[in-house]
Amino acid sequence: MTAFGEVLAEHSFVPGKPGTPPKALDDWERALDAYDAASRALHSRRRKKIVPHLLREGQTALVDLEARVAGSPVLQAVSPCFFDPRHGQSTTEASWAPRGGAKRLVAVCAADAIRLREGSPLLPSAYATSSEEPGGPSRLPKDGLSDPWLIGLFVLLLGYATALMSVGDMTGAILSVTAGGTAGGVALLSALLVFSASVDLWALIRQGHRARATFVQSAYGRHGTHEHVYVAIDASGRRHEHIQRASSGAAIPVPSRTVWCLPKADGGGKALSAWSPVWLPLRVLVGLPFLLGSTAVTLYLIPGRLIMILLS
Repeated sequence: MTAFGEVLAEHSFVPGKPGTPPKALDDWERALDAYDAASRALHSRRRKKIVPHLLREGQTALVDLEARVAGSPVLQAVSPCFFDPRHGQSTTEASWAPRGGAKRLVAVCAADAIRLREGSPLLPSAYATSSEEPGGPSRLPKDGLSDPWLIGLFVLLLGYATALMSVGDMTGAILSVTAGGTAGGVALLSALLVFSASVDLWALIRQGHRARATFVQSAYGRHGTHEHVYVAIDASGRRHEHIQRASSGAAIPVPSRTVWCLPKADGGGKALSAWSPVWLPLRVLVGLPFLLGSTAVTLYLIPGRLIMILLS
């Protein structure tokens, strides 16, 4: 924000200067509007995430403005500099390789293109601001059921087994702890799988759209898995994050990839892989039989056996 404000304050453009192209004034107003919107969004907890997108819009407007004033053709919309979005829009592609990885073409600003030609080591800004070793992956927060939930479910299962033993059904007590617990776990996981896939599939049908997501950083996810984080920002300023799980830490991320963006009501969004229209219905079709079968087994054992004994 500060750097972009200084660029606007020191810019040589004079709106009323004779001979100024008419559309140059529109570009100048776009840059000022973007800065104003970013300033207001910076003080809003819910809208703070769109500040980088607004600043990129302002930088693009200045690039267009300078091209019009110089009489040069206005470039089509391009991605921001791969190494740091604060550098502005990219002007060319250059060959770059992460530490221990293969070379690939990345979109860079003019200054970074010169640094690469001179052999200067460069890393994306996400690495430079990481608390880990530069170039090394950060760690994503863990999630899942907490220990109190697991302990509570285990206590309830043991309580049900004790009730079966008290009515003389030792076999049912053993089955409730072993088969019942396993079937209940499968039913719970299947329900989560079908529900999440159904919600994403419905959102994809209603509001999903394709976009290009830029590689941001590598990270260690749950259970030590290696993950590549990609981010896409749509026209409305929503940030869509996509995580690609890699088979090993040596897997090399591509600079960008196609994703499906799904807006959310809170002003954010999520991104799914380009194959989502195929694997989301497949997840629902595969998960439903497991859900129905494991639910039937669970209900028969818990609380079915106890109810049948009490009614007999």
